[in-house]
Amino acid sequence: MNNILKYFGLGAGIVFFILGFVVLFSNILADHLPAQFKVMMGIVLIMYGLYRIISTLTRIKMEKRDADKENDKIIQS
Repeated sequence: MNNILKYFGLGAGIVFFILGFVVLFSNILADHLPAQFKVMMGIVLIMYGLYRIISTLTRIKMEKRDADKENDKIIQS
């Protein structure tokens, strides 16, 4: 995975996670949205942010493991 995509995936996950807490716990959108919608949207944004972070970190670890296996094959040859 390209380094830019790694940082973009982690950055997007962090932004969605923080945005979920802002929607859930702040009064920024109090006049514009019903309370039930704020709770639902905040939880969805937090969960999506966590999903993005975890999936990006998992891909990074898998790529590192695959690269290590390739290096081991080259060394053994």
